[in-house]
Amino acid sequence: MYRYVCEECGYETTVMHGINESPEVTCEECGARMKRTIGRVGIIFKGSGFYITDSRKSERKKETATSSEKKD
Repeated sequence: MYRYVCEECGYETTVMHGINESPEVTCEECGARMKRTIGRVGIIFKGSGFYITDSRKSERKKETATSSEKKD
């Protein structure tokens, strides 16, 4: 599935075709030529360091280290 955007009016649609095909897609709204664009994809980060809680842990360690240094 490929995402196409009209060069004239901005209308968007998806067209399913083979990877080696280059069909000429026309806009359903205004009849102009449509251009294939990069589709929106979801990204999933896995592993350590990608969650907000991971960075907060390191900040807490720094805070406790500095506060213990100030008490001495």
